[in-house]
Amino acid sequence: MDSVLTVIVVVIGAAFYLLPLLIAFNRSSGDRWLVLVVDVVFGASLLGWVLALCLALRKPRVSAAA
Repeated sequence: MDSVLTVIVVVIGAAFYLLPLLIAFNRSSGDRWLVLVVDVVFGASLLGWVLALCLALRKPRVSAAA
């Protein structure tokens, strides 16, 4: 029973750790590859995780080609 609880905690923890990445790819963000790098490399620090989350949540750039 302890191993099942351990697996559940690890899966939930990994999903939370990769939340910015999941958001960026779900929204088809233009910066999704940057979010991937920032989240994987710097995500262990709170600052890196927040930066990746901000990159994932920012609005897409609108081009002026009209």
